[in-house]
Amino acid sequence: MKIVRVLIFVVAGCWVCGAVAFAVTQFRQVYPTAENKSAFLKSYAPNIVLDKFKSNAANSEVAWQASDGAGMGFASHMASYEPTLVIKSSDWVALMEAMRDDIVSRLTAQQAEIEEEACNAADGFKIKYTMGKTEGTVSVDPIKTTDPFVQPAKGAGSGSGEMTVRLRIQIHEKWFKSQRL
Repeated sequence: MKIVRVLIFVVAGCWVCGAVAFAVTQFRQVYPTAENKSAFLKSYAPNIVLDKFKSNAANSEVAWQASDGAGMGFASHMASYEPTLVIKSSDWVALMEAMRDDIVSRLTAQQAEIEEEACNAADGFKIKYTMGKTEGTVSVDPIKTTDPFVQPAKGAGSGSGEMTVRLRIQIHEKWFKSQRL
């Protein structure tokens, strides 16, 4: 009879410990909401810049996807844009520079602090920023042409004619429950 009491006590103790651990985990879990998504991420779309460089509006598209996730002490948000458009072959450097300038301008308008920036038209760019309780990264991959035999030159844009290009723009953000130092 004494063994049964000890066994019940041990099982009950394990159950209480498990319940407490679950409660603590749920308390620290931060779920994604519209309130913890930055104004930059909510409003960003590359169309304003892309429209300035389009040579043929009938042959363009923007694939878009977004996801959100819960984490311990933070919520994460992600958006990805993959536009395909026809541009003048001499405009690819100007397009990349305009994309970078537009993103920096939008972040600055939202009072974001640019923490780190690595920019190169040929290699793409990455911008890390903070905005209140949000830490984020915007990355733009180098321009890819849809024709494997035509690639943008590694210097200033050159050549005549047009080419169909594809970009990939990704925004990753984490909103932290408490202010980061």
